[in-house]
Amino acid sequence: MKSSDRKMWETNIENAASTVAAEYGNAVAKSVFARYGAHGFYDLAPCNYSEVFADLEQIANDN
Repeated sequence: MKSSDRKMWETNIENAASTVAAEYGNAVAKSVFARYGAHGFYDLAPCNYSEVFADLEQIANDN
């Protein structure tokens, strides 16, 4: 994966996680990462980037 692609995913996932945390609390945002064996973007496997982003976006837009 290119460095620019990784940075794009990092930005998008962290923004989505921030939105979820602001709306529903940090525990909800952290639970998404936990489902994929991670504590945050820093230890999230690249193969899970799209799934985590989709989960966070779904939660953020579920209002």
